Amino acid sequence: MKKLILVNLKMYLNNKKEVDSYIESLEKNKKNFIVFPPAIYLSKFIQNGFISGIQNISAYINGAHTGEISATSVKDLGASHVLLGHSEIRKNINESDELINQKIKSALNNHLKVILCVGEDYESYNQNKTKEIIKNQIQKALKNVQEEIIISYEPVWAIGTGKTPTNEEIEDIVQYIKNMFNYKVKVLYGGSVSENNITKLNQIKNIDGFLIGKAGVTPENLKKIIEVV
Repeated sequence: MKKLILVNLKMYLNNKKEVDSYIESLEKNKKNFIVFPPAIYLSKFIQNGFISGIQNISAYINGAHTGEISATSVKDLGASHVLLGHSEIRKNINESDELINQKIKSALNNHLKVILCVGEDYESYNQNKTKEIIKNQIQKALKNVQEEIIISYEPVWAIGTGKTPTNEEIEDIVQYIKNMFNYKVKVLYGGSVSENNITKLNQIKNIDGFLIGKAGVTPENLKKIIEVV
């Protein structure tokens, strides 16, 4: 099975020159990964043939919701995927699992493929509560959801820190998540994935791919990751 490579560009590319350079550098690799650019540049990636998704959506389809982006608009633009439940959004806007549940339903109703991000903070990790946290996040976010989605396990303490759990810990959590579903759910790992540790992480037997952050912003580093995976 071909593993998935997802690249969350967050807000790292913030001008047209940087975006054009990025697109040009990865022209030959554009079918090898799914890119989640800043929303303002999403159409540019789609027009250049990249498999593209959005970093977040509104729980609402239309109406008086200033600054929000609806799943309908995203699908109409030509995007195919959406990231939901990312720890930065959970923290920055105090996003609840119940709100994430609404967003997931909106995305699925508009035929977007959902990647649900779950993960524990460092305190919970040290207290061996990782599985408890993840189970709670998944059950609440997927309440009354029947359609298949993708899960990305992202320990909050590993994002952008250069630290990662051991391969054995990741494999255990991935299997725990898979056992929660009655279909062959795809489970990715994210959290300080880089060109330096991808060879080691790629040895995890039950992983279905990776969600990459800052390492994916540099085209040469991303190419190295693609080559390994």
